Amino acid sequence: MPVISVSVDAFLVAATTVLVSTALFMRRQPDLLTLRNALTLLVVFHSLSVLYTLLVLWPPNIFQRLRIPLTTPSETIRTALLQSAGLPQDTPLPKPLDTLLTRLSSFDMRTLYVRFGQTVIQDCEYCTTFDEYLIFAAPRIALGYVKEAAVVGLLTIRGSGHERWRTYAVALLVGAFIVEGYWIATTPIGIPRDGLNVFMWHDNLWLMRHLFFLALPVLIHNLPQSPPKPSPAPLLTAARTQLQQTQQQLVNARFVHAAAQRQPALRAASAEWWERQRAEGEWARADDHVRRAAEKLGKGIQEGAEGPAGKLSQRAKMALRQIFESLGLAVPQ
Repeated sequence: MPVISVSVDAFLVAATTVLVSTALFMRRQPDLLTLRNALTLLVVFHSLSVLYTLLVLWPPNIFQRLRIPLTTPSETIRTALLQSAGLPQDTPLPKPLDTLLTRLSSFDMRTLYVRFGQTVIQDCEYCTTFDEYLIFAAPRIALGYVKEAAVVGLLTIRGSGHERWRTYAVALLVGAFIVEGYWIATTPIGIPRDGLNVFMWHDNLWLMRHLFFLALPVLIHNLPQSPPKPSPAPLLTAARTQLQQTQQQLVNARFVHAAAQRQPALRAASAEWWERQRAEGEWARADDHVRRAAEKLGKGIQEGAEGPAGKLSQRAKMALRQIFESLGLAVPQ
């Protein structure tokens, strides 16, 4: 049974409380023009919209409004409506209400009333079967979920810090829509003989749906924010500076090499160092254990071999070829 009083005064009190609290919160912010504050205002106005719907636009239900059993005959309902309005008994009812009372003459239609609500039974002029009422009611329910998904999308836009929650929130909305549709379509409707204490599925599902719509944006907005992604600009600047320095060093290396060859002492020291490196390399390449370990790692050092056995050797030759080409030197064969 509904537990929220349909009252404009209640909405005004709630709206005033929310707006005053928001204004006090905003005054404490050093900078008002931020994305976070804009999303906070979105949550506030969305919450006020849902509260207005809950407190003022509650779906009509003549049985709860008149406090009469669901099994009350249509003529008795007509009489009770005229009495509550203070009208003579011979006063004609508005056409929508008259059509509704005519349809409520059928017990099956009352079970559909519990399942789909008064608005659907009253507004769908061509509907006569369960499937037709279901097709008429489904788009209205789906539209509410689509609107909520749009709000969730705005709350999880890039820069909000909640981008990673978008998928979970949308999946939760889709799951809630499927569960609600399943309940509406398959739940058996039980009406006791006295027609009292009937669980109004439409009204209660409507209440739970809007409470879910009220809580979800607030929850998303207050979830922990992801740390902002670092800008690639500083990294690109550092990489560019390093590449420029490396290029300059490679250019200088060309002249250093030529200058070193003109000095006998430097030329002899260079030749001695390269000879030592060559000897140590031959010792390592001649070791069977080193060869087998290199092949297992896919870094074979066998000269002239194809595949893993000579992979490292091929990479070394390619690297040396690129270095010699960048320095403008002849590639040794």
